[in-house]
Amino acid sequence: MRTILTLSLLLFLQPCFAAITVVTENFPNFQYLDENGVLTGTVVDKVKSGLEKSDVDYKLSVNSWSISYNAALRDSNTCIFSMARLPAREDKFTWVAKIGGFSASFYSFKSEEVTIANIDEAKKYRIAVLKNNYSHIYLKENGFDERNQLILLDSFDNIYDVLKSRRSSIDLVILSDEQFKYERDNDSTLEDLKPIFKLPVGTPQLYFACNKNINPVTLEKLNKGFAAND
Repeated sequence: MRTILTLSLLLFLQPCFAAITVVTENFPNFQYLDENGVLTGTVVDKVKSGLEKSDVDYKLSVNSWSISYNAALRDSNTCIFSMARLPAREDKFTWVAKIGGFSASFYSFKSEEVTIANIDEAKKYRIAVLKNNYSHIYLKENGFDERNQLILLDSFDNIYDVLKSRRSSIDLVILSDEQFKYERDNDSTLEDLKPIFKLPVGTPQLYFACNKNINPVTLEKLNKGFAAND
């Protein structure tokens, strides 16, 4: 009887780790659902390899950026990729591993004679930007007003349609350069857009990150798993 009780107590005391949820968005060419609904892209193999080497059970969910970002911010067992590391986000997440880098630019319609020589000149225009993404936060930190200069979008899935339908109220849009090139190859209407000014921030890094309150043992496993990728 004592043996049975001891074994039961040991099993009860063993740490129990729930599977984590990993959230992401369609962000070509970094990660996106292909025509067969399979997640692919330049960072996907690195992320899946890190998760497998971590030996952590997980489920993967592809949503709009806003839904994924808020889930990772809110839920303690949730991780996210690909997310740029910013001072405004530094204390909100636990940063596990770098998985890539990107650049972003202001884009305008080719028919419009819009030129920008520096970031301050962009303040003369109304700019569509994805809510809570790198460019949105960067512009806010550089004095852009959300009420008068920025038009916040929840998704860039149909960005051209948004621009076309609201052409009188949107002058510019900020896009990842790699995303734009990928989308342009698949949608000829995007040929009407052109990059006119690159965000002057070098090459920001994209990360696999987790909620600040993720279980410490799970975090240690993730850190080791992703470190084994290097």
